[in-house]
Amino acid sequence: MSGRPRPLTNLTNASASAYEHQSLTPRTPRSRAFSEYGVGEDEARRDGEDLAAPLLHEDADDDSDALLKRQIRSILGFDKIHPNVIFERLPVVIGCLVAGALLFFASVAFRSPGTLEYYIGATVPTKANSTTEDSADAYTSFSSNSSIPDDPSLLISYANYTSFPLLPTEYVSECYKIYPGRMKPTKYWGEDGVRSKDVAHHAPQGTCSSTITYMLDGRVGLASDLALIAQVAALARERNRTFLVDDTYWNRGKWTDHFEDVRVTQPGPEPGCLPPPPEELVACPREAKHWIVNSHTSKFHFGGGFADQYDDAYARNLNRQHPIFSRASESLSQTIRPSSKNAALIAEARKEVEALFNTSTSPSASRTYIGVHIRRGDQLAAFTKGPGGYVPIQNYVDAVKGAAERFNSADDTTTTVYVASDDPLAIDSFKSLLSESSSSFSSNVFSLSDSSSATLRGLASPKGYVQAEFNALPDDSEGGGASHEGTRVTLTRGVIVDLALISGLWAGEEEGVKPDTVVCTIGSSICLLSAIPLSWPAAFGNMDPTGLGYPVRDSQHWLDIDQKGAIVPAWKAFRTF
Repeated sequence: MSGRPRPLTNLTNASASAYEHQSLTPRTPRSRAFSEYGVGEDEARRDGEDLAAPLLHEDADDDSDALLKRQIRSILGFDKIHPNVIFERLPVVIGCLVAGALLFFASVAFRSPGTLEYYIGATVPTKANSTTEDSADAYTSFSSNSSIPDDPSLLISYANYTSFPLLPTEYVSECYKIYPGRMKPTKYWGEDGVRSKDVAHHAPQGTCSSTITYMLDGRVGLASDLALIAQVAALARERNRTFLVDDTYWNRGKWTDHFEDVRVTQPGPEPGCLPPPPEELVACPREAKHWIVNSHTSKFHFGGGFADQYDDAYARNLNRQHPIFSRASESLSQTIRPSSKNAALIAEARKEVEALFNTSTSPSASRTYIGVHIRRGDQLAAFTKGPGGYVPIQNYVDAVKGAAERFNSADDTTTTVYVASDDPLAIDSFKSLLSESSSSFSSNVFSLSDSSSATLRGLASPKGYVQAEFNALPDDSEGGGASHEGTRVTLTRGVIVDLALISGLWAGEEEGVKPDTVVCTIGSSICLLSAIPLSWPAAFGNMDPTGLGYPVRDSQHWLDIDQKGAIVPAWKAFRTF
């Protein structure tokens, strides 16, 4: 049998089947459903596409817009608005609008007094009620230079005050209104061409055209006030403005009880002019026509801006303050002069010190002494703290002996010391320790309590100075004291005499004795002032003006024994409060 396959035998020559060239469509359940209901597949597909996007139908768009409009009207409440509802709620709406307007006007009136009056054309009242007869008479005639700031935002209103001058604390509040936050760095005397805020001025004929007034508020010690007055007087000289002192609220008597009238010692550009009405004095800004300063507004005017303006910008450390030192020196020697009564007391005390030289030193010995000020009371030490928080008395003794060794000549066999303190126990302790310190150290110690004059002895402080206790002391004519004065007036005279003897202030060239060295603590304003009469080179040891600006401790004659130069700068002209 052959291996070849057998040929097919069931093939025919019939023509192709009728379904051979017909395209076949697969049958699915979906297509069968369409065919059962007599719907073509293409038509069904179109209907399905329409159902998948029903919003594209024109009817659906119309329904959606209508629904959206109804929802918006419902949210806004328009579907509930009817004429009756409008009439019922109209008074409430009007009341709310009126209340809002009143609140807005009240806010404007509070923040910018006079603005509303300006826009409605009303006259702004500028005459304030004064408790003094002089200020009432001052308004009987007005100068042709009366002025009201034409810009309401520049007008300072005192409408809420009835008594003038304002209290020192009220001036502080007014400054906080002008500078509510951190003071912006600007030129000390304002930007060129920029007008400053001020009160309305209606001063009588003959009133000083521009003034700077220092207000004695009785809230700080005398020396603190004097240090600030020295700088304020210098500003008045520089700006060519009349300098005044106000003692309305001072608790140490009158300024002329203790010092000469500054209208005499510093007459200014308009001698004899009238002081401005007290209601025209402005504490802030300093560019005001009649600027007033007190110890507690000084922080607004004698901070960084003052230093930037008047320090020597090309020097270093303490050398930067040389111009301020010189300004204070001129004020203390020319403007701030003791009254005739206090000058007589100072001269009497100096004669007693001079008598010590006549009896205990050789004719060739120097006629200088060491001034010592021991501060107690409410002024504690900053660095060198001993018992009670004060600098130990032994530190004063050591400083005096060290100064005597450095500065006394060979002929100075005895060291003369003038010691002052607000605490008599501190003076007694100093005398005792100095006499016991060394058998080879000879000294004469003098204080007001050692005076042969009962008047001078009566000026000595009876106990440590505490500001709050001083304010409570009697100040009537029966309060006792050297001349039947009030206690505070008498003690103030004692401080002035001590300041003059410790520092050498107001010592004329003809007077033979004066301090050569001062030992004190920098926390006391008496200590700060005591450096000025010594002169800049002597006080700080002939510093190189182009050097680093550190005092030469071994050769300086102003000796702070508390901080000892640890804080830069080692001296400052005043304190702010």
